[in-house]
Amino acid sequence: MADRLDMLLSDYMTGMLQVKINSRERWITREKHEERVGGSGTSSNTSPQERRLLIIESDSQLQKMIDQKQTLDELMNTVSQEIKTIIVLRFREKKQWWQIATRLYIDERTARRKYDNLKGLLRNSLWTELIG
Repeated sequence: MADRLDMLLSDYMTGMLQVKINSRERWITREKHEERVGGSGTSSNTSPQERRLLIIESDSQLQKMIDQKQTLDELMNTVSQEIKTIIVLRFREKKQWWQIATRLYIDERTARRKYDNLKGLLRNSLWTELIG
């Protein structure tokens, strides 16, 4: 059974995390056409661009997804090529563990252990705030 970190890595590798970020950003910044009834409508002194940035910066769900994507971008630039290949094969190409092991000429348990070590590193050091 996949945990939250597996689902996050899957979303990242398939591009779904970026789709979720874009969708959330469009949803929270959509224009709401409210009909003002009466003569005492309030006006805003902020420009539409400033208002949009304020909305984006104040949305904690969107900021959490942006932080997750940025952290995963940085992670993919720092991990070894072998671990990167394991992640790509597992989540982008949807390969089984035995197929990954065969492709990399390693034991299936070794591939799983390397991935589990990466998950442990993420969970213990980086993700305490981002996945919880």
